[in-house]
Amino acid sequence: MREFILSADRSQVSNFRGNFLFGFLSCGPAKVSPRPIYSMICPTWDTFNKNTGELLLAPLGLRRIQESLTHRFGNENVLAQHPNRIHQAVNEDTKIIGLTEMSPLGIGTVDTAISWSNDPWNREWFIRLTKTLKGLKERYKFKVVVGGPGSWQLLRPFTDYMRRADTPRSRESRVEFKSELSGGKKGEIDPWVKNELGVDYVVEGEADVTAPFIFQSIMDDDPPEVIRSMTNSILSLEDIPVITRPTLTGTIEIMRGCGRGCDFCAPNLRTKRDFPIDRLVREAKRNIAVGQKAIWLLTEELTLYGCDNKEKIPNGDKIVELFRSLKNAGAEKIGATHWTFAGVRAAPETISELSKINNLGPDSWMGVQPGLEFISPRLIRKYMPYKMKPYSPEEFPETVKEAVKIMNRNYYYPAITLVVGHPEEQDDEVDMTTSFIDELSNGVGLKGIIAPLLYVDYYKPERSMDYDMMNEHHWRLYYTAWKHNARQFNQDIWLATQSFGLISRYATIMGTYAISGVIMRFLRSQFRKRFGYTPDWMTSTSKKDQPSSSITGVKI
Repeated sequence: MREFILSADRSQVSNFRGNFLFGFLSCGPAKVSPRPIYSMICPTWDTFNKNTGELLLAPLGLRRIQESLTHRFGNENVLAQHPNRIHQAVNEDTKIIGLTEMSPLGIGTVDTAISWSNDPWNREWFIRLTKTLKGLKERYKFKVVVGGPGSWQLLRPFTDYMRRADTPRSRESRVEFKSELSGGKKGEIDPWVKNELGVDYVVEGEADVTAPFIFQSIMDDDPPEVIRSMTNSILSLEDIPVITRPTLTGTIEIMRGCGRGCDFCAPNLRTKRDFPIDRLVREAKRNIAVGQKAIWLLTEELTLYGCDNKEKIPNGDKIVELFRSLKNAGAEKIGATHWTFAGVRAAPETISELSKINNLGPDSWMGVQPGLEFISPRLIRKYMPYKMKPYSPEEFPETVKEAVKIMNRNYYYPAITLVVGHPEEQDDEVDMTTSFIDELSNGVGLKGIIAPLLYVDYYKPERSMDYDMMNEHHWRLYYTAWKHNARQFNQDIWLATQSFGLISRYATIMGTYAISGVIMRFLRSQFRKRFGYTPDWMTSTSKKDQPSSSITGVKI
């Protein structure tokens, strides 16, 4: 008897061939990467039982909820199932199907930046799954509840971005348009999500502790359709259940929250909490035992693990202790997703030691994801005042350059995020960032990619940016980043696909060469379509054609 079945859309149940950067393909338009190509790069054959459909590897968040429900209702009542095999698990005993979602409608920062209002794969997969569940629900009468970091996308007024094709171009008219279009109550499940996709409840927040009470309430009390489980529901880290089943990409969670204080970042809403090393070793061993020798550390800011000082000076000893402990437990590689440039610059010896622990070298690089966002000291001081600690806003440009050199010198490959279209950013400040990106690419010689992400406001979606609202300054920034990326893709794809089989490796490489050219031609055609001409900076390769700007006396 399985009363509770947990799953996620197809985009979230791949092991991504051990490279989490491949997961970004799920945020791109499905029509650009046909299903055979997507399946080759992001397969799921190694994540589930071929006979039963049970997930052998699952997203970390889903595993947390699974552990929590198991403690309350028993292992025999809780199952994690592959989305394409969900029909094998559902029967008359099924009471609730819970979905853990990262970006169900594809309207997050990464999706909107690279899908160009087309349907990204994550939206395609989510809609396919929910429509399958809707058909099964008509027969078996279970409830569908969606949680996870992307659950906000199913609520009004955020869902209005699904209908943005005919929206006005300016932010001012967008605000008025949104208020007219929404009509319904703010924060309610969108009627299309309820009626067409069959979603009954949406859970926002951290449900590690509250999941059993939420599920019991759904069965007994018919709670509000939007259930909010706040951070203060977790009084102690010990309340969060320890993972006893393996996770995708060998992921373990080393901390929650960040402590950097950027006001546009959702993770900053969570209190910073560090998990103890002995617990992390136990969770890592669950993955190592099934052959996952690479362990990825889920964190909003690796360089702040174990840090408790106001100046944000990294606790290098604690970070190195964590890596060595995991190495001693059997991990061959230990990666971490999110770093900050300031933390790297402040602890170069620590980064060097992590590289040695991982045995990195010219033929063995590891991806990381630091955030640049923007370079204007005014915006930094106002919106992310602690992101560059222990340095000042005026030192941020030099901090980024030095950190890039440290990362590349130690064979770390950064995927650097930018914020495009912050509501209060001035045109000259956009140009500052554009000029700085050109300096990173052509001056510093960055080995890494730059991800220009459209600003998404989680509280006031009418303030969010989309392509129709981008002016020529935004376009120049966006194009400069992608010009760098196209060159990097072509240079580094051989190294990035070293774990592929020979045929799939060559197919991916040839596809990358082709797509790089397509992207640049597409951007030029879209600019001509919107502004009526092709500017010199889209065709010139000379540095003198890049915008010149200075930041408080610091030439960039």
